[in-house]
Amino acid sequence: TVEVQVFRIDDETAVVGLPGELFVDLGLTIKKESPFKHTIVMTVCNDKTSYVPTKKAFKEGSYEVTNAVVKSGSGEMFVATSLQLLKALKK
Repeated sequence: TVEVQVFRIDDETAVVGLPGELFVDLGLTIKKESPFKHTIVMTVCNDKTSYVPTKKAFKEGSYEVTNAVVKSGSGEMFVATSLQLLKALKK
């Protein structure tokens, strides 16, 4: 179990705090799909779960994948949770 944090600075700006070192594609997806004009994605927050690769990276294999302590799909779960929380803040 890890904590995903999201908070709003103003009507146009939000911050997402995620544990571990997210692959860049995951962070970019959060920014692209966020309902906020400006979304800051910060990693290695509160708990370091190691690398958080994409599903694609897990299939390809790499240093980060072999050293990750999360399962394939965890990064996409972080994205989905972040977006759900961001949308709730925007209401």
